[in-house]
Amino acid sequence: MIKLPNVTIKGKLIAIVMVVCLSSLVLTSFMLFMFVRITFRNSIIQDILTDAQMAAENCNVALAFKNIEDVEKTLASLKSKPSIIFGGVYTLDGENFARYYRESNNTSVQPARLGKDGYYFENDILTVFKSIVLGEEKIGTLCIRSDLGPLYIVFRNSFLVIIMVLCLALTVAYIMSARLQRVISIPILNLAEIAKVVSEEKDYSVRAAKKANDEVGLLIEAFNGMLEQIQQRDLVLRNTNEQLTKEVMVRNQAEQRQAELLEQLERTNQELKDFAYIVSHDLKAPLRGIDTLAKWISTDYADKFDQEGKEQMSLLMSRVDRMHNLIDGVLQYSRIGRVKEEKIQVNLNELVPGIIDLIAPPENIAITIENELPVIECEKTRISQVFQNLLSNAVKYMDKPQGQIRVGCIEEEESWKFNVTDNGPGIEEKYYEKECDKGNAEIALW
Repeated sequence: MIKLPNVTIKGKLIAIVMVVCLSSLVLTSFMLFMFVRITFRNSIIQDILTDAQMAAENCNVALAFKNIEDVEKTLASLKSKPSIIFGGVYTLDGENFARYYRESNNTSVQPARLGKDGYYFENDILTVFKSIVLGEEKIGTLCIRSDLGPLYIVFRNSFLVIIMVLCLALTVAYIMSARLQRVISIPILNLAEIAKVVSEEKDYSVRAAKKANDEVGLLIEAFNGMLEQIQQRDLVLRNTNEQLTKEVMVRNQAEQRQAELLEQLERTNQELKDFAYIVSHDLKAPLRGIDTLAKWISTDYADKFDQEGKEQMSLLMSRVDRMHNLIDGVLQYSRIGRVKEEKIQVNLNELVPGIIDLIAPPENIAITIENELPVIECEKTRISQVFQNLLSNAVKYMDKPQGQIRVGCIEEEESWKFNVTDNGPGIEEKYYEKECDKGNAEIALW
């Protein structure tokens, strides 16, 4: 099989046509040559046999009467055939009675021996033997020898004609194939050019022109369909990339904004903690003076007060103690963000009542503990701040004449769930998320 890996499709199509034409022409020419060869060969044989038949019939009487002149005249008539190089008449005992030479006295062209009637080829010479019969009796043998010059001339001329026909036919075949191959090669070459453009420029909007409904047309249609799918996917991919780029930009901006807000919040919290710490320390000094003065008055002037005065002094010192505890709570809260408190076992049955006493709710607000509170492991300051904020807010915003605040808990699988409920206005729904975020940040509600 002929392999043409680096030849263009145009060259391949022309080569295929030329190979097919050449093969067909060579086979046809060979068959024609063999036909001419066999036909002309048989024609020469038949011609020599006819000459031999006529010469044998013309010299039978002369041979019977031993008339050599008449026999030689009959043999001399063979001059009309230039290819005959020898003619001879032999008697029954094999003696050469009369002879004819195309070339004078060229005895080398005589047969070496006589043969049976028929024809023989030997050394490019055709030899024919024919019996000379008078009546029904054989009286001698005629021998005619001819060279194959005419046959070779025909062979040569036929070969030259075949070569000329082959050259002419191949020339015509090349010209026609070079023109007709465009029907197949041009659409494919255009398709290859478009594929190259798509590959180099990444332009999926180009399309190949379909000019026929044959296999090449189906190929172009399939190629255009593939480009359509690639274009759609490329468009989707570009839109996705643009959307992703926008989302990344928005996310980066949001993260940057979040970082700024967190930094601002951290500064604000730090300032708030510093402020609470400073204010708490500043409040303790006058509070200690009030406490000392109240105790001094209560001791030195105890006999000067009536019962109501004593009760008021006792109430004043109680309020000073509660204020002192409240300031300590603020100080503890200010340390939460800076000091890691150790977790301890905290009995909420003791902690919560103390917080209730510290808050000192008015007489119209009742705070009750619904069930037994557990002992939990936690940071005492944080849990104290949580309950204190919840209960103080409930007391602060109570709008009912008789306020009811209830503290309860529910045990879950591995934790406790605490709740503080009241019959006050509660928190508006629009602030739920905000308050929950504050609770997550500080473990408290403000």
